[in-house]
Amino acid sequence: MRILVLIVIGLLLYIIVGNLFRKRTTSKSQDELGKMVRCLHCDLHILEQEAVRSGDDYFCSQEHLESEQKK
Repeated sequence: MRILVLIVIGLLLYIIVGNLFRKRTTSKSQDELGKMVRCLHCDLHILEQEAVRSGDDYFCSQEHLESEQKK
């Protein structure tokens, strides 16, 4: 019975430490990637540095920018 309790405690510690480690690495990588913006035409979220910009609006491609300008 003692061995079972020790195994459960060890498993819980492993899960808690693993989750803490994953949260730290995830938050750093999201900050490094940059800001996400939404395409005005199709609502796709992409990185700001990869988006096509027209004034204050962002688009995922040149085609979507041109189709919005035709409207």
